[in-house]
Amino acid sequence: MDFVLGLPRTVRGHDSILVVVDRFSKMAHFIPCSKTSDASHVASLFFREIIRLHGLPKTMVSDRDTRFVSYFWKTLWKKMGTKLLFSTAYHPQTDGQTEVVNWSLGDLLRCLVGDHTSSWDLVLPTAEFAYNSSINRSTGMSPFMIVTGYEPRKPIDLIELPVSYRTSEFASSFAQHMHDLHEEIKQKLAFNYAKYKSIADSHRRVVEFSVGDYVMVHVNSVRFSHGKSKKLTAKKIGPYQIIRKISCNAYELNLPDHMGINPVFNVSDLVRFHEPLSDYVCSSESTPPTSTSSSFTSNPSLIPNHEPKKPVKTYKSAVSLPPEPTVPPVQHIPEEILSDQITFTTDGLLHRFLVRWRGLSPTDDSWITYDELTHLHPSLLEEYLQQSSTESNFSKPGRIDAEPDHQHRRLRYNLRPRA
Repeated sequence: MDFVLGLPRTVRGHDSILVVVDRFSKMAHFIPCSKTSDASHVASLFFREIIRLHGLPKTMVSDRDTRFVSYFWKTLWKKMGTKLLFSTAYHPQTDGQTEVVNWSLGDLLRCLVGDHTSSWDLVLPTAEFAYNSSINRSTGMSPFMIVTGYEPRKPIDLIELPVSYRTSEFASSFAQHMHDLHEEIKQKLAFNYAKYKSIADSHRRVVEFSVGDYVMVHVNSVRFSHGKSKKLTAKKIGPYQIIRKISCNAYELNLPDHMGINPVFNVSDLVRFHEPLSDYVCSSESTPPTSTSSSFTSNPSLIPNHEPKKPVKTYKSAVSLPPEPTVPPVQHIPEEILSDQITFTTDGLLHRFLVRWRGLSPTDDSWITYDELTHLHPSLLEEYLQQSSTESNFSKPGRIDAEPDHQHRRLRYNLRPRA
């Protein structure tokens, strides 16, 4: 299950497609929706278009979209007895069958829509029927045949009409057009499946790691934040130790807590780390002469065909990697309070302040709460409050909970009516 985004908005307000593919039969359903649809709306679409036809699924594979990892979505399918399986972050090949269907859907829409891009949602049923009635390379038959046990009657399956029946030239041309269109779509689907498979196989590499190995991680522009400069950012970071093997394609790494990202990586993002050699130790190995003559023993150069041996370099194995140093976070100090405002929160109204930090540029100005400013610079806060006298300007109807703090009362407003 996946979304196709970035489509032109239609007059019916659709700009995305929810694609649902059956793992066994390869039957696909294309449901028009909006990119602003929340998890509850997506669930209602799934119940209306999928469950009413096929029932509840046992497992469901999807990416880590915010709607699919929300508390509502997980709780709903746990109650329904459906196991949710999520793909590896930033690796769409995990749900490869849906990605292939998305590519084929794009080709279908380009054939059917033409220049009428603002009405693509009207041809989605035609695209879905054409896809499900086409033979799949993996199964050797159409998804419709696998699900229902027979091939659907299509416009190309025309029965010869009696001679006495007067036919319409327009109807005949339309039927021939549908016949040619379906044949063209079938050929394109078969060609695209073969092309996508060859491209994927050419880039796939077979690499296997073990628990305890150290690997370098490719820096992905989506997963890792580059900051202000991208050109000077390292291509790989690490090394990090593998702590769990999830499958042949996914491994869990021991990442620092401050990174705050999913520790599961696909094998295509990992490179084996080779430990550098440590300083070597040179030692001279000399073999004593076998002759018992004292002259040979005292002077080895007298031995016939004798060549002095060169020092042999022996290498010590590299030591294990040291633990990653812990760097304490830098604590900036507020230099000036520029403004303040009241914001709405779930608990009521909250007073916050716009501050300029000492040693930083004005572009780094940020909003902090009353508690944070009290902790960082209480004297600056007290001076600002005395100058502006904000207490008289923020009086709102409703219940006020006041908490004394130093010489100023921090006001938090609860707009809920009294019991």
